Amino acid sequence: MKDIQETLEPVTMITDINKSTAEKLIALQTEYMTALFNAGLAQMKALSGVAEPKEAFELQIQFFKDLDAKLANITEKEVAMLSETKEQLMDVIGKNISVMSDMYGIAEVTKPMPNARKKTKEAINLSAHKQNGLSNKAASTRKSA
Repeated sequence: MKDIQETLEPVTMITDINKSTAEKLIALQTEYMTALFNAGLAQMKALSGVAEPKEAFELQIQFFKDLDAKLANITEKEVAMLSETKEQLMDVIGKNISVMSDMYGIAEVTKPMPNARKKTKEAINLSAHKQNGLSNKAASTRKSA
């Protein structure tokens, strides 16, 4: 029984990481929805006391700017959390891949591919750089608007 527990430890670790991430994402989404609801109520109260159309228009513009900032903040937190989760998962997989390959005979199958792990890491890093580049461009576009 102890051998089975040790063998399944990476799976348990991955499950715990995914569960923790899901809980954090749900908390962030709840925070965002609460903020959205409260901002909507505050906006309705502010608009109900406005007599000038220009003032109402300015309030709407400010409302959407604030809403965009809140959404961008939550999105940045989510992206950071998902990146951290990806790194944790890759660490677990990286540390346990040799155990798994020994256990399932994968080492024999992968002998012809000595550079596969290196290329996989390079592809993952390239993907992360592209993703970070896109999120930086999106943030700068949002700020310039």
